[in-house]
Amino acid sequence: MQRVILHGHIFKNAGTTLDWSFARSFGEGFLDHRQDQVMIQHGGAHLRDILRASPQLSVISSHHMPRDLPNIENLQFQPLYLLRHPLLRLRSAYRFERQQDADTPGAQAAREKDFANYVRWRMQHDVSRTIRNYQTVYLAGFHRRASNALLALKCFSDAIETFKAVPLIGLVEDYDTSMVVFESVLKQDFPELDLAYVAQNVTQPTRVAADTDQEVASVLAELGDLAKTVIDENSYDLALYQLVKARLGSQTAAIADFSDRLAAFNQRCDALRPVMPRVGQLLKKS
Repeated sequence: MQRVILHGHIFKNAGTTLDWSFARSFGEGFLDHRQDQVMIQHGGAHLRDILRASPQLSVISSHHMPRDLPNIENLQFQPLYLLRHPLLRLRSAYRFERQQDADTPGAQAAREKDFANYVRWRMQHDVSRTIRNYQTVYLAGFHRRASNALLALKCFSDAIETFKAVPLIGLVEDYDTSMVVFESVLKQDFPELDLAYVAQNVTQPTRVAADTDQEVASVLAELGDLAKTVIDENSYDLALYQLVKARLGSQTAAIADFSDRLAAFNQRCDALRPVMPRVGQLLKKS
């Protein structure tokens, strides 16, 4: 039975770093898929076409990975995702778009506005929901504009179904822990897999991240009277985040030698870049 890893690369969730590790482990067996419109329009059928044309692939990464996967004889998919605390995604999206060499509405707004006013603009319902329950919509497999009614009626329940069906959902804030959990499952079929990494697309690499709760408090303080709106507009993402965090804790507890594996993983990472901090020590842009 052939197995293929599917990385649903969610915008601003350290996906570029994870893809770096996949490329390092699998070489030509890794595909960083960039034909976004084709994937959005054809989804599972396009995945089938990719694997027919390139049967050697072990990993496919896409910013628009479909939720409904094709049935292919003698092939099994292993989807995985990384989520990020939705309030910390705000800063990452702002920094990325502010530095981006592009003329998209988001990049223009980020260059013209300070952080709070950029977020205020992003909260408008006629603006792309890049930082409004974006991860919920992604896990629901909806890669087009989603109305609030659709989000409430369908996307959250579909995202919960994805959570239940996909055991490999990690967290950016617990990146190293997530990689150890991923390896514990994936190495059964891919013994050559090594998810040690050099962090990619990093902003402010010299700044050491504070505790997640402190970072969230800092964001909320900067947003001021906008904070309630931001929380309301990310309520589903916040719920998903807590579910994933709780399950990740259970998964690590179930690995008898987890502490040893984590220490060994950190050593592998340090060997790749001895003078650079790990993802868990950085404010990331990916």
